Amino acid sequence: MPSQPAPLIFRWIVITVTFGAFMSKLDSYVVSISLPTIAERFHVTSAEVSWVILVYLLVSTSTLLLFGKLGDRLGLRTVFFFGYLLFTLGSLLCGAAMSLGMLIMSRFVQGLGCAMILAIAFAVVPKFLPPEKTGWAFGIASTGAALGIAIGAPAGGLITGYLSWRWVFLVNVPFGIFAMYAVNKYIPRESRSHLKKLRKAGFDVLGATLSFAGLAFFIYALSTGWDFGWTSTRTLGSFGASFVLLATFFIREAKCAEPLLELGLFRSFHFSAAVTSTLFAYMLLAGNSFLLPFYLEVGKKLPAQSVGLIIMIYSVIYMAVGPFAGRISDKVRPSTLCAFAMLSAAICSFVFAFTLQAPGLVPVVVFLVWIALSFGFFISPNNNQVMRLAPRDKQGSASGVFNTINSLGLALGVCVFESLMSRTATGDGSGAFQSASLAGYRNAYFFGGIVCIIALFFSLLIGWNHKKSRS
Repeated sequence: MPSQPAPLIFRWIVITVTFGAFMSKLDSYVVSISLPTIAERFHVTSAEVSWVILVYLLVSTSTLLLFGKLGDRLGLRTVFFFGYLLFTLGSLLCGAAMSLGMLIMSRFVQGLGCAMILAIAFAVVPKFLPPEKTGWAFGIASTGAALGIAIGAPAGGLITGYLSWRWVFLVNVPFGIFAMYAVNKYIPRESRSHLKKLRKAGFDVLGATLSFAGLAFFIYALSTGWDFGWTSTRTLGSFGASFVLLATFFIREAKCAEPLLELGLFRSFHFSAAVTSTLFAYMLLAGNSFLLPFYLEVGKKLPAQSVGLIIMIYSVIYMAVGPFAGRISDKVRPSTLCAFAMLSAAICSFVFAFTLQAPGLVPVVVFLVWIALSFGFFISPNNNQVMRLAPRDKQGSASGVFNTINSLGLALGVCVFESLMSRTATGDGSGAFQSASLAGYRNAYFFGGIVCIIALFFSLLIGWNHKKSRS
């Protein structure tokens, strides 16, 4: 068993986890702003430069299961440290890239580091902190992620405009060096006997290959579906390949003595219901993040800088609520908080769907404050309950599964919201937009309310099953 840290370094453990959440979100949003400048610098098209984002998404999502399992085998501290090392090295290589090809390969390295950090970060908290501190810790980490989102786009614009697109990547280097120091100094070492026992087990190389390829094809199809067409040969072929590979992967894992994916985790009704609730909740979270800027710029005809400031309302409210909700989830059953949060989010999305046509920005501001409060009381408590439900010797695997589900929910949310909106949203801000395009946005947010009701249902099932088991 790992040695337990002294209370004085609890905060440092949380800082290392928060840095991971902050850096992963910051990098995603900071880089997006610089893509037009990068395309101009290397004289490439927008489709070509999009691979700077796409390769990062592919790698960071499809390797989460792999690195979660490695965390259980090699030790959380070791994988966590090398995750920061690869992320920092990848950032340095991105900043020094002399061609688009070099930049994409460097982003591949950076994506591997990001996957290692995310796969381990959520496992570190319940492994080394007492149960009464985990909600607080997840609240702080969620605040770090919100801060990365809040300052990502504005910081990317300022850095690219006043310095260079290269500094968008190089800014990660000092953060990464500090994080490596903190991990090395403050994350406890797991006992050698415990790790030696885990390392004696075999490693599922075939399973790792199947899961990586299957998830990569799935994320690729979701990310490029609207570019090539959802019924195109490329998109349907990618979905088909993903289905075959992932089906083979699950069959393999059911028979493998040392599986990459711990299917036993899903024998826990509470764990399965919690990650399913997460999948549906994150669909609204991602869909709204994608769609709202289009609504404000096209429908409300606001300039981009004003849109960025308005959307920051969500992050500011969320940063204030996240740690508070995390502390409450240490005292109140997390499933209860999650259920109320998803009920609130569903009502909020339905209300916004039917007030989109209202003049002015008051409905938008009310929506952003309301949805931030709702997700503030969902994400931290949900993170807390998911990792509490996982066995202590499977924290790495559980974290890998949980973060993979999160990423899939985000990707599905963007794709479904975009598809629902684009069926009718073809106006340019004129009267045609008000009549036709608003119908597309309304459909998307109505769907957002439905997925929150599904998330609410699974949260209620957790609470109901808990009461039944106690009686």
